[in-house]
Amino acid sequence: MKPISMMPAFKEVCRPRDIAPNLFAGFMAGLMTLIAGISYAALIFSGSLTPYLNLGIASALMSSVIIGFTVACRSSSPFIIAGPDANISAIVALMAAAIAAQMNGAERGPLYATLWAALALSTVLTGVALYLLGRFSMGRWIRFIPYPVIGGFLAGTGWVLVSGAFNVMAGVSLTAGNVAGLLRPEQAAHWLPGAALALVLTVVLRFWKHYLIMPAMLLASIACVHGILISAGIAPAQAAAEGWLLTALPSNLVGHSLQELSISRINWHLLLVQSPDVLALMAVAAIVILLNAASIEIASRTDIDLDAELKSNGLANLFAAPFGGLVGCIALSRSLLNFKAGATSRISGMAAALLCAGVLLAGGPFLAFFPRPVLGGLLLYLGLSLLIEWVYDGWWRLSRFDYALVIAIIVIIAVFGFLPGVGVGIVAATILFAFNYSRINVVTAELSGTVLHSNVQRSYREEKLLKEQGDQIAILRLQGFIFFGTAYNLLVHVHGLVRAEGRMTTRYLMLDFRFVSGIDSSSVLIFSKMRQFAEENDACLIFVHLQPGVRAMLQEGECIPATDGAACPHCSVFADMDYAIEWCEEQMLAAAQIACSGASCSLKEHLADLFPAPAMIDRLMQYLERIEEPAGFRLFVRGTTARNLYFIESGTVTAYLELDDGTHKRLRTMGAGTVVGEIGLYLGVPRSASVYTDGPGVLYRLGADALARMESQDSELASAFHRFIVQLVASRLMHANEELQMLS
Repeated sequence: MKPISMMPAFKEVCRPRDIAPNLFAGFMAGLMTLIAGISYAALIFSGSLTPYLNLGIASALMSSVIIGFTVACRSSSPFIIAGPDANISAIVALMAAAIAAQMNGAERGPLYATLWAALALSTVLTGVALYLLGRFSMGRWIRFIPYPVIGGFLAGTGWVLVSGAFNVMAGVSLTAGNVAGLLRPEQAAHWLPGAALALVLTVVLRFWKHYLIMPAMLLASIACVHGILISAGIAPAQAAAEGWLLTALPSNLVGHSLQELSISRINWHLLLVQSPDVLALMAVAAIVILLNAASIEIASRTDIDLDAELKSNGLANLFAAPFGGLVGCIALSRSLLNFKAGATSRISGMAAALLCAGVLLAGGPFLAFFPRPVLGGLLLYLGLSLLIEWVYDGWWRLSRFDYALVIAIIVIIAVFGFLPGVGVGIVAATILFAFNYSRINVVTAELSGTVLHSNVQRSYREEKLLKEQGDQIAILRLQGFIFFGTAYNLLVHVHGLVRAEGRMTTRYLMLDFRFVSGIDSSSVLIFSKMRQFAEENDACLIFVHLQPGVRAMLQEGECIPATDGAACPHCSVFADMDYAIEWCEEQMLAAAQIACSGASCSLKEHLADLFPAPAMIDRLMQYLERIEEPAGFRLFVRGTTARNLYFIESGTVTAYLELDDGTHKRLRTMGAGTVVGEIGLYLGVPRSASVYTDGPGVLYRLGADALARMESQDSELASAFHRFIVQLVASRLMHANEELQMLS
């Protein structure tokens, strides 16, 4: 593994012209990171945990510094801002509240140590998970999480943020049992200003998207609260005691938080009980990175390497964990604020982190001036935004099932927690996907033997019979991944083909697996039933183009024979569609027992079906040279000049295309009663393929000189012969057009 290096990042920040605009953008983003971090800390350490708020703020700012600086150095995008996240903080808040509830009545030391350990442990485990996801290029798999599940998770996070916002402002969470208490005047006075701020932010930012609106409104709200306190003659200490401001904090938050820490007093068993929330935290962090990165790509019109972001965020969390840092990741709103404020290099992200570092090391007294209504109002706005997006807007853009799934996930998260909510959502979405996918027709094309023939050119009588009885061959071209649902629909389709009324019974049912990516074990049972159905109805089931994995599963389920070819009268396997159709045609011709077919007919008898006047056939024979050739005789060589065509009386010849690797591909096989070489003779172009005899045969050769002599000596015969060749070529072209129309 390559050593971790940040040198490329430092090389990028050395351009003097970038310093001033990036410092301004970084200051704006850092200010927002500072406010957001304190808000999330207040969310986590609210209610009975308010006395430990200094730990939460130290943890949030530590994350803002270490995670923000590391991601700024290593991100695939130069303007990314990272730090604590609202979605992640909502889960941490639930985890902290559960620890506090189970340690109710414990001394300050054990509870403080256990909370610190919970933050550090969740951060290090999330860091490891994120780094491994990026290291093994698994970022793309996160995109397969169903959309309504992500929506339900985000909406559930919104509800947790809304409930926590009231806890920050009034010290009481928003629950059904607490509504009456929150409506009392003394409580309402604390949360109404924050609710008003959240409402204004929601309305204004829904219609105006300028990046400076939120920072300006938050700073104006902070100034407004302090103006009201000053005009009312309320001192900061009194305002903090009454819940309007944060309580006084020590100057050195880091030193103070570590000074109170005692590792020996950590309740490790209680941390183990929180494992489900930690697992949910890992999943949520990966999802948030995916969603935020995708949103930043769209808004900034830049490309972001998701795997690189997972690795950089994973390392950043690992660096922050030893200091009790809060889990952090890419921040969507702050990154876009940084970008729109003019950030073009990594200076901005570093500046934002350094601003938080200054406050962390020496700004404790400054933090005490942050009004709780403003912090709670920001959280309430974030929660309302998520709920509006997925509960209100979702009604218009989601299907009814997806919308119901989102609401169900919200309820489950509110009652049982994040992990059960996401788990139930994934299970429900998977079932829905399987149901919807089963409705997709795996048959991409349905052909018959009337239009799709093998590459074997036969006599006129044989071609006519195959045309008339071609419906005995049904060819189904399959696609996608076949599982129980789609396989069952295929079985129903096969039943309809074999037992269809008003048409010739299908006797040869061919399944083309060329575009099938795989099958599952449940579909093997369906194919076994399909073979049994074919045997009961005296039909033959033919499998073509089986992939090795699919073939192994079908053989294991005894759906197909172990060898290729016609090994079984009711089930066969062929590697190539062309040879499979040829075998079916041979079976049909053998069953028909045509009076004059193949070697049983002379050339005169074959031509009698094609020439208008029998007397002309005798005159034509005078220009033909009879030859007998053994198997493997080469009639034409690819690239040579065409001087002859051949009428085949008996035997077969095959045209092969010689490939670069030395192998041959069959283009067409010509049997008795057919003609080979007419195109080259008429156009005078080099042969496009090599033609060999498949076995001993009798052929009649017509050379270019003989054709010229016929044209000069017997113009009537020559005209009939040319008409015969035109009809031959036209019939082949018409057949090719029929195949194309059927395929389309």
